[in-house]
Amino acid sequence: MAQAAPGDSLLGRQDLHVHTTMSDGYVPLEELVRIGAERGVQIGVADHVSRRNLKRFVSSEERVRRYLDALEAHDVFVSGEFCWCDDYYRDLPDEVMARFDYLVGSNHGFNLPGGGMGSPWWEQLPPEWSGRPQELMEVMVDELCRMVRVMPIQIAAHSTLTPPALYALEDDVDAWWTEAREDRFVEALAESGVALEISNRYRLPHDRLLSSALQAGVRFSLGSDGHGVDQVARLEWAAETARRVGITDAQLFVPERRRK
Repeated sequence: MAQAAPGDSLLGRQDLHVHTTMSDGYVPLEELVRIGAERGVQIGVADHVSRRNLKRFVSSEERVRRYLDALEAHDVFVSGEFCWCDDYYRDLPDEVMARFDYLVGSNHGFNLPGGGMGSPWWEQLPPEWSGRPQELMEVMVDELCRMVRVMPIQIAAHSTLTPPALYALEDDVDAWWTEAREDRFVEALAESGVALEISNRYRLPHDRLLSSALQAGVRFSLGSDGHGVDQVARLEWAAETARRVGITDAQLFVPERRRK
């Protein structure tokens, strides 16, 4: 059943962040296409194109080409989710990169001062950061700003995902996403032209940041980040949130198909 949307609005009818069994998803491409049609949602497949997991991800040029061939044979938008912590996008040939309709960039890990990598999924802070949670948050926001300014992406996915270890210390989002940090990130998004994803899976970003981004002229996309049948093409929370803060079709990033 198609998801409710006023009139012909695209809100809730375009899922630009979906995974298949070609990376770490559980839904084959053909089934995903069928589910999208049944639910009245245009699908953008954005499997992980990364060397972080050589077995599960699209991790070689040969596999990237096969992946693109498969997507181009179906009525889907052709995308890939690239990691900030893996500069694989620099190594792929230009003619391969040109086949993507758009690129998604994600903070699956961020550089730490002095070396090493931080994680937005940390359940516990490493000893060297346990007494410096606000400093760690500053580093992560700085890295997010660099990500949208440096990577050749059109969408920043689940970008405000914050380590659970921080919320264990203080569960108020405002304690970590202060207005000053929000302003820095919104400025980077506005300057780079990268769209901010409203993630149905992670239920973020929060309203204040979305409102600030809206006022700054930032564009938005809606993504399920779906890996399973119960997730893909499900955008109810994301669409409701977008409408609540005043986002309309005019502020959405809408991909253009590049295939001939």
